[in-house]
Amino acid sequence: MLFAALLLCSSTVCRAAQHRIVSLAPNATEILFALGLKDSIVAVDRYSDYPEEARKLDKVGTFVYPDIEKIILMRPDYLLVGASIDHGMAGYLKARGVEIIKVSPGSVDELCKDILMLGNIFKKVDQAAGIVNDIKDRVSKIARRTEKSKPKVFVQLFNDPLITGSAFIGDVVERAGGENIAWDVKSDAGLFSYEALIDRDPDIIIEVGFLGSSGVLESINAMKKVRVYNDLNPDILLRPGPRTIDAIEELNRIFYDKD
Repeated sequence: MLFAALLLCSSTVCRAAQHRIVSLAPNATEILFALGLKDSIVAVDRYSDYPEEARKLDKVGTFVYPDIEKIILMRPDYLLVGASIDHGMAGYLKARGVEIIKVSPGSVDELCKDILMLGNIFKKVDQAAGIVNDIKDRVSKIARRTEKSKPKVFVQLFNDPLITGSAFIGDVVERAGGENIAWDVKSDAGLFSYEALIDRDPDIIIEVGFLGSSGVLESINAMKKVRVYNDLNPDILLRPGPRTIDAIEELNRIFYDKD
């Protein structure tokens, strides 16, 4: 009888608890939940607040200021991060058996690859394929709505200094049917000059992030046409995860459904 109970544990409950995951990236947290791994997540960073269940998990600081001692106490098998971490910190964690996985896609295609990668690592292959297929199907439908004459778009994260989005956000804009005027910004969040903004003269400005007043020049075409938007949920645009497709669809509506 005892042997049967132990065998049942090893084949069901114990298998479900084989992974202990800490996430220091909100986008990675969202992917894990979408894959059905909520029972394997033992802690997250302070900014992981979606879905609602993520708010209830133990917090281990932020990516910039992680609580390493608390992370170790959580006994994770895996630590998910959104960027490369300090070499010394990485060595310290790896020496204690923690595998570090970076989830920082630079495009929608790379996001799909990261989702499939995590699905493979955590034995959620079917779930990952379902998420990726949904993203690709919806992107294909949006592509059919895109007009040949694309609006020029600028995503503004901050106005003093002027900061625009990453290469990933630029790809999201392109997928939504817009022309990203900050195509030459390759960093996660890059400085952009007001001179370049005037010269490239966007038709649409999407304001997200940490803005005081808009700081947009009246001479810009987007201002003349009153096409400056600041009501998009910043998380679906700034976090490369399953909700990225929602951002693409919403941007497509902004680009083509409004005068």
